[in-house]
Amino acid sequence: KSKRFSVNKNIDEAAPIAAKVNVLDLLDKDEHENLEFKSTFRWDTRQNNVNKILEKSVMKTIAAFLNSRGGHLVIGVDDNKTIVGLTADYGSLVRKDADGFENHFTLVFNTMIGPEFRQLVKVWFNILANNDICIIQVTPSGRPVYLKLEDSEHFYVRTGNVTTPLKLSEIEAYRRSRWPQRTSVNELYK
Repeated sequence: KSKRFSVNKNIDEAAPIAAKVNVLDLLDKDEHENLEFKSTFRWDTRQNNVNKILEKSVMKTIAAFLNSRGGHLVIGVDDNKTIVGLTADYGSLVRKDADGFENHFTLVFNTMIGPEFRQLVKVWFNILANNDICIIQVTPSGRPVYLKLEDSEHFYVRTGNVTTPLKLSEIEAYRRSRWPQRTSVNELYK
């Protein structure tokens, strides 16, 4: 059994302590239920500009990890495991470095997912092939996490190597199977 500690009763009564993993071990694997690669966080390499849809895509994956069994998201590596790096993302920020990247990530995260869940997400950077990459480690949440997009909320889970939206009619059944100890809506927010 892994050691567990209390983080915040409202979020996860027993979240495991996050331990850094070896990024080379992650790159040695293909995408799966607990691993996703993204070329960039916000820089659209095809349009050569900032694209907020890419930020939403990253947040969908993180919300799905939170609602499922957790996982790792590696930014700066494409689906073929080619090291792209974060240079383009850095260049799109006011502070053009890892600290600026993490600050912007946290701002987007807090807006789309909520600051109360940020403690379940660890961010660190590695240098590979002379390029910075970002590793995001997500611990499963003790309660459902909804992604806020425009004026609506969406619920995502991981199904294999895919981030899947659940329909309103599917969320309740998933909630009962994923968080069986929480039987009522009121208990979800205790």
